Amino acid sequence: MLYQRSDDTHFQLTGQLITLRPFTSSNITSEYIGWLNNPDVVRYSNQRFRSHNVETCEAYLSSFMNTGNMFLAIYRESEFVGTMTAYISQTHKTADVGIMIGYQNWGKGIGTDAWTTLMRHLFQAGIRKVTGGTLRCNTAMVNIMMKSGMKPDGVRFAQELVNGQPEDILYFAKFNT
Repeated sequence: MLYQRSDDTHFQLTGQLITLRPFTSSNITSEYIGWLNNPDVVRYSNQRFRSHNVETCEAYLSSFMNTGNMFLAIYRESEFVGTMTAYISQTHKTADVGIMIGYQNWGKGIGTDAWTTLMRHLFQAGIRKVTGGTLRCNTAMVNIMMKSGMKPDGVRFAQELVNGQPEDILYFAKFNT
């Protein structure tokens, strides 16, 4: 297993700008819940169709227990600034990664640093392929994946509606070389 949240509270990955640590119940703050309920923060996420509170966040955190998947908190210095997930298939040695950054820290390189830091760890741990996806209109996320060396890995044309308009989902991947 790449990391076990319930057993390894000392797990930590360090990038140039950020530190990644296991997400814990102490990260379920009013600020975090505010990000999840902020239409700008989740405008390209299916989280925009849900309402979040302490209970829904605790349930989501619990869904990672004993799975081998990762739910991480992103810190810039000592400030909690976002989250990452990695859904891992040990059988296929793949990981599908996701990220959310609180709006106060957009445009500072945090997303790219967090993405590449986690990807580097996954490759060092034996994952052979890291994947991610986003809507074509989410140019910030497309840029993060391209800057991290990922390549296009598929398109679902006109898959989701954003403000009533069909948008493509773009998939990206990088292989462990």
